[in-house]
Amino acid sequence: MRKHRLAEALLSLVGPADRAASAIGDLIEEEGGRGRFWFWRSVMPLWLSLLWRDLRTAPLAMAVSCVAAWFVYMALSLVFAFLGYVAVTLVWGVAYLLMHHTGFELLADVFLIRFDWPPIPDWATDAIQAAVLFAIAPFQIGRGSTHFWRGHEVSLAMVLLIVWSAMAAFVPLVGIDISARPTMVPLMVTFVLAGALCERFRPRPAAS
Repeated sequence: MRKHRLAEALLSLVGPADRAASAIGDLIEEEGGRGRFWFWRSVMPLWLSLLWRDLRTAPLAMAVSCVAAWFVYMALSLVFAFLGYVAVTLVWGVAYLLMHHTGFELLADVFLIRFDWPPIPDWATDAIQAAVLFAIAPFQIGRGSTHFWRGHEVSLAMVLLIVWSAMAAFVPLVGIDISARPTMVPLMVTFVLAGALCERFRPRPAAS
């Protein structure tokens, strides 16, 4: 039954959940003793067929949604980058305070540890920018996409890859010293899809 649930989950990403359940139910009835290989050989053409049908259903609406998502992504990138800078600045300041103006200063002197107060290093700001651009903001876009494109996650990711590559080439500006490029898009879309899958399949509390 485990393979059946996995197959149903895969089909539900390219079509309605009830259609996925019905299709897997039909395959279970036909499977008999034909084995795992026959089952997956039957599932994959069906999955590709549903994906192609899904892509043809509303390509323009998906493309418009992806364009809108690009600007939401830029706004989220600015917000998360700002929050990241604030967090790093606070951590940097607290570390300096502990090492120079509390009893930790004595402990630091014993172990010959000195924590001078230099500017936040470039690698820290670069790490924040990379995390925001590549992972955090795209992941949140993916989570939000399930409210509009539930059951179309794979199709949306494919359209997103095309549309965002164009947007990154023609509308690359995200913020000061932060910009998106077409070469970044595959990784960004990977995190969008990861966010959509996490939101789609995360355990939910049972209704009381």
